[in-house]
Amino acid sequence: MTDERELLRQQMLQPLLTELSSTGVSDSVIPGVRLFRCNAPTSATPTIYEPTLCLLLQGSKQLLLGDELLLYNQLQYLLVPVMLPVSGKIIKASNAEPYIGMSINLDLQELTDLVIDLGDKVPRQPTPARGISVGDADPALLSVFQRILQLIRQPQDIAVLLPLLKRELLYRLLLGPVGGHLREFTLLDSQANRISKVIELLRQRYNQPLRIKELADVAHLSESALFQSFKAVTSMSPLQFQKQLRLNEARRIMLYEGLEAATASYKVGYESPSQFSREYSRLFGAPPKADVARFRQTL
Repeated sequence: MTDERELLRQQMLQPLLTELSSTGVSDSVIPGVRLFRCNAPTSATPTIYEPTLCLLLQGSKQLLLGDELLLYNQLQYLLVPVMLPVSGKIIKASNAEPYIGMSINLDLQELTDLVIDLGDKVPRQPTPARGISVGDADPALLSVFQRILQLIRQPQDIAVLLPLLKRELLYRLLLGPVGGHLREFTLLDSQANRISKVIELLRQRYNQPLRIKELADVAHLSESALFQSFKAVTSMSPLQFQKQLRLNEARRIMLYEGLEAATASYKVGYESPSQFSREYSRLFGAPPKADVARFRQTL
């Protein structure tokens, strides 16, 4: 199996080494598929993960979710079924062996439909589902990734084959080690599904005051049970989650809309620009103005 996995890795990696001539994130011609290249280790970079499945073909990355540290290596997948604030840094990359990976957006409605179709074939999950998982990609899963990447060079086939390949990708995941975790996010009364609704409300109202009772009502949980369940899925509290959403959005609008720090702080829900600056510096490692200037140099 190891030789088969390595063969599939090389078949995907070699074309990308040529096609990804510059570092950074690239949108491919395939909708929802992005490609990554980095030629050197990086410092920790906070970001927001949308529901996604990533595959690492070369290199290593360290991820921090709340107070939980994860290591993500080549031939492993990273599964994020809900939106999550995560800090990541590439720890293994060089000009000779750059960090190379890809990501595919996940559609939770497609996932739910497939769970219904598969019924009892999907394993049950005895432990609480988590918002992020790292696992070894087996040959069957790697084969689907390979065929998706081939569509980059066969764009005429995307409209017909991509929906089939994405469904097969979800199928392989559901029948694999993380299938039970994924299934939990589709079940109406499960802890994971309830917390996903809370996350969606936080997304919609990130710039409004946080009302724990309202979040608990959405999840149909007591306030204490909400905190416990939210921590189990996201490794952080609702307040920490909202804070990271606000700070990441403030960074985005300063970078791409040109707003000053004080204006951005009010727009994302802060009442005190000085508190915003302190919390921004804590998350991004520099005050807003310096961080934005530094980040623009990399664009």
